[in-house]
Amino acid sequence: MKKASAFIAAAAMVLFCGTAGTAPAAESTTKNPYQGNQKIVKEGRKIFDENCKVCHGEGGKGDICPNLTLKKKKFGDTDADLFMTVSKGRPGGMPNWDARLGTEKIWKVITYIRSIEK
Repeated sequence: MKKASAFIAAAAMVLFCGTAGTAPAAESTTKNPYQGNQKIVKEGRKIFDENCKVCHGEGGKGDICPNLTLKKKKFGDTDADLFMTVSKGRPGGMPNWDARLGTEKIWKVITYIRSIEK
């Protein structure tokens, strides 16, 4: 019984927390490494157009989902807030993009979003 309980506890930890040693450094999800890089803005726009435009509209102006050209965002205004929103999703329609895009592409999309803010 103790072995089964230990197994269930370990499985729950992996399910809810991830595997040991794979958590990214805190800075990788809070500080945009591409901030202001115009080459990355172009790459971010391409990723945005391929994955985000269908809901957020041309240029991020908000068709079905929020307008991303506004500086005030629904779930927070910092780069870390945007990273959390894109990577983990939000209730009410925003899917989790972490598995599909990964950290690097998410930061590139955020760099593009910052470039279109008014």
